[in-house]
Amino acid sequence: MVKALLNVKKAGQGMGSDQKVTNLLSQLIKKHESGVLATVVSIQGSAYKREGSKMIIEAGGGYHGMISVGCLETDVTESAEYVYRTGKTLIKKYELDHELEWAHSLDCPGTVEILIEPIDSSDLWQRLADFYAKNEAVVVCKVLKNDDSDSQVLLVTNKSVYGSWSDEYFQETVVSIAKRKLLRLTPQSESICIETRAGKEETVFFDVYLGTSKLCIFGAGHDSVPLAKTSAILGFETTVIDPRPAYNTKERFPFANLLSAASKQVNIDSQTYIVIMNHHLERDAEALAYALKSEAAYVGVLGPRIRTQRLLGHLKNEGIVFTPEQLKKLFSPVGLDIGADTSEEIGLSIMSEIIAFRSGHQGSFLKNRPFIHKKSQVPVEHPL
Repeated sequence: MVKALLNVKKAGQGMGSDQKVTNLLSQLIKKHESGVLATVVSIQGSAYKREGSKMIIEAGGGYHGMISVGCLETDVTESAEYVYRTGKTLIKKYELDHELEWAHSLDCPGTVEILIEPIDSSDLWQRLADFYAKNEAVVVCKVLKNDDSDSQVLLVTNKSVYGSWSDEYFQETVVSIAKRKLLRLTPQSESICIETRAGKEETVFFDVYLGTSKLCIFGAGHDSVPLAKTSAILGFETTVIDPRPAYNTKERFPFANLLSAASKQVNIDSQTYIVIMNHHLERDAEALAYALKSEAAYVGVLGPRIRTQRLLGHLKNEGIVFTPEQLKKLFSPVGLDIGADTSEEIGLSIMSEIIAFRSGHQGSFLKNRPFIHKKSQVPVEHPL
């Protein structure tokens, strides 16, 4: 287990804590190594982590990843010993305002359900490990059962379905939900109660994995440095694009991929976020034209709104126009309004907005809210 962990990228190099756990899980599956996987499958009320948060427990009790602020990990680790011994799956329910002394002292009332299962090395899990390793989007659909019966698992991608259930009607319903999730910009992992053909209700956990988020920064000026650093710390695969060799150096951007040529060299998909900050009208216009017509989910432009309007006007005069759907992903001015002044604060403001957008949140104050994580009420479908 420790050897496998050492093969994971060093912290800060474009990999957040969740991605590290996913990569470690992928390695353990491929090497047929034992372990226990604990996953948050349901939250009611307030909690510090979301559905889909994971931790891996070793045979000796050590663990990697977190499923709470620290109040559940010890108890889940103890439960993992039972899973090791029996090979059975557990679903543990925690009433945080009643059961755990630490949780009570934190005063974070809520109900959390944790799926605790042995790490499998079957063919289906091997395929899942490949998806994780290749950063390919997949929804893992699991029927939640608190016993030792055969687990029902489906892997759903944009192109294929892996696994087979005896109830075809039930499977089609689950696949349809998973496919719809993959069409959204901000899909969330969640448990859903679904009726089978026989009229029985089964709870299915939809574990959404979209791969590593990517940030492309057009411009290697001084204010790009803290943005790239913050992006890498938060686990984004970061690329800086600038033709000036004196600025776009590994010394200034140690955790970023550096490109000096045209934007067409960048691999942009629906998990790519773009920030344009060349401080150069011609390069900004070229980058904006490319970004808005790409599959990127988000395009932010540094500077006042009137400057962006001039860029759009210039492009229109050149015969380059955009659809309403393409313009929806334009954020100008870029960043959350936190009163940012320094380059470091501006970088934090931009990344805060990107994370809020990715999570389907508005980025407003939590003050006076009854819950920490309020789910987005309106699912956002991908515009392209």
